[in-house]
Amino acid sequence: MSFLSVKIYYGPCNTFDNCMHKPQFLNGLREYLIKLGYRVQLRPVRFLNYCMIEMCGHEVWRGNIKNFKFNTPFDQDPVCKRAVEAVITSSVKFRRARTYLWFWSLIDHELFKRTGYGPMDNWPGTVESVEYSDIKECLKCCNIIATQRLHDSNVNISK
Repeated sequence: MSFLSVKIYYGPCNTFDNCMHKPQFLNGLREYLIKLGYRVQLRPVRFLNYCMIEMCGHEVWRGNIKNFKFNTPFDQDPVCKRAVEAVITSSVKFRRARTYLWFWSLIDHELFKRTGYGPMDNWPGTVESVEYSDIKECLKCCNIIATQRLHDSNVNISK
């Protein structure tokens, strides 16, 4: 189910002693949502003065259909602006939830683990450590440190 699909449930409106479905109250809302790229479905229900916006099976906004202005554009209807704002914020939340669930499903399917078909692992698995000899043994064997000290002292004396 796409989160760019919106279902608007609206009930009959009792105005001027006449009780019938009047989708003209929702013209500004419907036209602006279509302009934003949403797919809008108007669904009449039996509840009196009822209007509810649903996305992905969740109720996003609910209100009285009589609060909408009759046959007016989006810019001039404050209730319509609040309904559109609720739709936009909920679609952002649905996108965020979808990304979050997608990422965790990748981790569950172990796509990040190394396999024979995946990228090569450049980190060493185990490091073989060799025990080095003490400095006392180096002094006995090579006499490196003693000669280095002697060389350093000769350099200082010549200056």
